[in-house]
Amino acid sequence: MKAGVVNLPHLMRRRAAHAMTVAADDTARISAVDSADQVLLWALLNPLFETVMEPVRVRAAGPIGSVKEQRQLWDGIESRFARLGLAPDVLERFRFGAGWHRLDRGAQHRARLDLLDSLAADDLSQLVARHRMTQVQSLMEGFAKKAKSAKIGTALARRVLTRTLQPVVSGYFSGDWLSVLDYLQAPPHPDEEVITTLPEPRLYVGMSSQAATTAAESGLAEEEIHAVLAAFLGGLSSLSPVEERSDALREWWAAFDQAHSVQAPGMRSLWGLVDEELMTLSGNDRGFTPQLYRDILPAAVNERVGRLWDTMTLQRHSRSIVGNPRPHHLMTDAFGPAVEFWHGVALTAWFVCEGPASRTSLSGVTDYYRHSLAALQTVGCPVDPALFEELRTAEQHLGAEETITRDEVFSVGTPLGDVTVPAGIGYSTRREGFERVRDIVTRHRRAWAEKHLANYLQQRWRAELEDVARAHHRFVAAKGRPPTLIQFAQFATTAANRWTGGDLGSVYTAIGEPATAEQQRPTRLLSCDGYDFAHRVYEALGGKSLDHDTWMNDPDESRRQWQLSRLATESLRYLQLHEALGEPPTAKQFGAQRMTWPWPGEESEGWPVFQSAISALTDSTPPVAADQTACDLPAVTAEHLAKGGNAPLQTAPVTVRIIATGAPVAVSAVLLTANGKVRNDNDLVFYNHPHQGGVRADGGTVTAVLGSVPDAVRSIAVVVSIDLEARPTAVFDEHTSWRAEVNQLSRNLLTFEPEPFASGETVTVAMELYRHSDGSKARAVGQGYNTGLAGLATDYGIDVES
Repeated sequence: MKAGVVNLPHLMRRRAAHAMTVAADDTARISAVDSADQVLLWALLNPLFETVMEPVRVRAAGPIGSVKEQRQLWDGIESRFARLGLAPDVLERFRFGAGWHRLDRGAQHRARLDLLDSLAADDLSQLVARHRMTQVQSLMEGFAKKAKSAKIGTALARRVLTRTLQPVVSGYFSGDWLSVLDYLQAPPHPDEEVITTLPEPRLYVGMSSQAATTAAESGLAEEEIHAVLAAFLGGLSSLSPVEERSDALREWWAAFDQAHSVQAPGMRSLWGLVDEELMTLSGNDRGFTPQLYRDILPAAVNERVGRLWDTMTLQRHSRSIVGNPRPHHLMTDAFGPAVEFWHGVALTAWFVCEGPASRTSLSGVTDYYRHSLAALQTVGCPVDPALFEELRTAEQHLGAEETITRDEVFSVGTPLGDVTVPAGIGYSTRREGFERVRDIVTRHRRAWAEKHLANYLQQRWRAELEDVARAHHRFVAAKGRPPTLIQFAQFATTAANRWTGGDLGSVYTAIGEPATAEQQRPTRLLSCDGYDFAHRVYEALGGKSLDHDTWMNDPDESRRQWQLSRLATESLRYLQLHEALGEPPTAKQFGAQRMTWPWPGEESEGWPVFQSAISALTDSTPPVAADQTACDLPAVTAEHLAKGGNAPLQTAPVTVRIIATGAPVAVSAVLLTANGKVRNDNDLVFYNHPHQGGVRADGGTVTAVLGSVPDAVRSIAVVVSIDLEARPTAVFDEHTSWRAEVNQLSRNLLTFEPEPFASGETVTVAMELYRHSDGSKARAVGQGYNTGLAGLATDYGIDVES
């Protein structure tokens, strides 16, 4: 789902320097296009914007292919713009040979903005209509081609609907192939199969409650029925994992309701009764007590929640069921909007009356909790509107505001020395009347629970499991086979985590489908509570509680402590990945590049510290760390490589520098798998896509951080190509040449200068960095292409068009 091209015009105006990079990253993989917004984006907007933004994208990508191929590319762009009714002069500065490469960055940006202005000034309704006509025309041409080859005047949908044409049918014919045939006035193919309905979901949950009835009807003992159910569910009990968790939620609700009903002035607030924040830096001045449920709820309730929600599945690593360090948080997630609203409105009553501050007033709860209220309304479990009228009335009868003070001690310098002055500082207010408001909320909460709670909880698990069943049926209908475990996890993980402890096999059983594989249960790494562990990581990283003075007057230290607290929170995810992978995750697997690392060396310095802190607290073996520094390496002199020669590399980042003479050149890199091909087009690293998988291209250099290169990448080709727009007739020969220098830790280790090329080569592979045994090597390649970048792209599996 490439949203980036649709956002590109906005990005070009607001974030010119990074527009292409941000747009390229703005994508998402989804298992099904199943909403109106997704269809709009995928089927209608993306194809339109791909067409009108094509000149910008092609210029950003740089020249690929021979002069002839580039001319053909731009002829195609001009033809597509003409079919949209756009004037030829909108491409004046973009088309091939118009001198784009001579424009500086500012002039290129102005050209892009002029293109946007020209598009915006056009008759957009007509532009869209013409685009629709071209799309439908391509569908007609595709159908005619396949119908002609079939020789019966029609064609099968699966033969016609290529990846390009699927959005056309979805966007303009509601995905209905029969409607397409009606439009084309063609009969269905005799072998056509059109699925118009899917099986209705059937859930195998709640059967234990029917055991007595089944026993009476079948003449069997009830104990035998329970034994059969236990065998079907694959456990020791006839109670399904879903039923067991639903029952636990009812038990938790009773304790939750009781805690709120007896709350009184002078007690601490119940903010923390529902697990929300893992890390807090400012003490409990705001009334927040982390993990308050430990102290308030009965031990049996806490034990049951901790047992039933203490495992989960990570969607991207679904072969294993890993530990869940925050079971109360996941339980709350399973309970859904009912807890969010009823806990929230009770806290609002407390903080309005008892202070120190409330996020909304009593009269504002309807708007503040509108999303939760709407969700409850949608499932047929609405909150009685009389509650809000009673709260508004009660707010009008609260007592006058009373100042809440906090004792502070100040030190004042005088000619006779420092004098300590105690003082009471007013920092908030309270209003008498909490008990009346509490009783209003309690009465309505209990009335709602009596009327709706049982049905609400059933709808929570039923809706999620039925969604999984429908997704499974869609997959089978589309692919003709059941999904693999990994494919099933894409749409079943959320339901599994909430209702079966992350066990995908139990979800399969609940929807009446056979499991395709069994998940592993690796050894748990965390022996203590996740909250306690995160705080120990925080302290190990240098974290400390912030006093009021630091919070208010030292923003840099406050920011640093906040960043450390985020890393401590992420340490729990690190442990889950470690369990799932069977080894500590790499920085890439963990997503370290998305984190902020409050060390001078940022990620390169902070990541080893983070890993070491976690390994020390879990008694696990720390990963092999740290890039070597220059003092770790023996003194060496540069070694000259002959063509085909190779030499070992250290583990430190390696830089390949190209020194060229005779013509301007571009230096790029290609990340290659074991079969010598790219994984996708993003594996081409050049000036408009300068970074990928630990490899960066910058001017005449390519730098590879070897430890960050993905495992699937086995080699990196460093490519030197002549800028044909600057010198259209130039080739590599005795007058136009290059030399490669390989550096590590600021030391020139290797050099390579090939013999002059003599066959009209315009593109050459200079060096190759490749994995060898447990390390890496550099090889002098010196291979030339007289077919230009297109020849190289073909060899490496790069899509030249895109």
